[in-house]
Amino acid sequence: MGHGARMIVYWLLFAFPAAMALVERPEARRVGFAWVFAIIAIAALIGLRWQTGGDWFNYERMVERALWSPVQLSPLSDPGFTVLTGIAARSQMGMLLITCFSGVVMALALARFCFDQPRPWLCLSVAVPYMIVVMGMGYIRQGIAVSFLLLALASLRDGRVGRYALWVLAGAAFHSTALILLPLAVMVTNRNIVVRVLLGLTVALLLGYSIAATRGDLVTNYVDAEMASSGAAIRLMMTAVPGAMLLIFRERLTVEGPERSVWIALSAAAIFALVLLFVFPSSTVVDRLALYLLPIQCFVYAHLPDSVATTDKQRRLIVATILALYALAFFVWLNFAVNVDYWLPYRFYPLEDGICLEC
Repeated sequence: MGHGARMIVYWLLFAFPAAMALVERPEARRVGFAWVFAIIAIAALIGLRWQTGGDWFNYERMVERALWSPVQLSPLSDPGFTVLTGIAARSQMGMLLITCFSGVVMALALARFCFDQPRPWLCLSVAVPYMIVVMGMGYIRQGIAVSFLLLALASLRDGRVGRYALWVLAGAAFHSTALILLPLAVMVTNRNIVVRVLLGLTVALLLGYSIAATRGDLVTNYVDAEMASSGAAIRLMMTAVPGAMLLIFRERLTVEGPERSVWIALSAAAIFALVLLFVFPSSTVVDRLALYLLPIQCFVYAHLPDSVATTDKQRRLIVATILALYALAFFVWLNFAVNVDYWLPYRFYPLEDGICLEC
């Protein structure tokens, strides 16, 4: 299969939910065959990719090293990922076990999050270009962490702060920077001041742990080297714009209840991250931490058509405009991104001949 043909895989991944978004009716949401197909497709394309994505060869080397080293869990490690890597190294699947795990977690978490929104297919369409393709196939550990964050945010709809905290901790087991989202649990709790203080102290301790755990990666590798993420400004802008829209139209766009303050806080953080990009010595640090703000894009645009439009024609126009903008962004990334060669051509393991997993 040629280079151009294998790029089509990414376009099909975007085109299917986009087509469904154009015809979906918020009042007729249901889990049908189309959603089952979409979930399986996302899990398979992330999980069964072969030597595809910006993370592949780095993580493959981790698996190889783990084969000859005992599994060691330290207070400053990412225990979930350490165990997963150790199991993968000793299994016949190897690297594919890690990608399959990340694919299944992301597909299920994203579907759960999308179905909490008024327009699930539009929500999924917005997630495809960056959350699924770039992050899901480019940053395995943070991709898993963000997937658990989606489940955490979904749990806030019922005011389940404890469940939110557990999902965030599950994400932190794969990338400890996910702990920066724990303060949101304090924001939504309605308990008395003593409980709030205790929660705040707990969060502060966990954040300290996160900083200690990632200091070597974030400070030494990124800040000291003043690494710059290509396209960071554009990616942060894509999150800051819906964040600003939510703040401006918060009476229409935000839901009532415990999660309202959460989305307002995340939106403010998205705008702050864009400003921070121009004053912080390393855009890579800001860019990577801003991955946890990606759900803002899905949340805002899934609410926008029904929140600001007054007629069906206006709603369809807003949906079409959002899809066109993300299609344009996806086209630019697929054709002009500096590191896109890691994703192209897409290689699907079941279609690869002569591959020996144990070689």
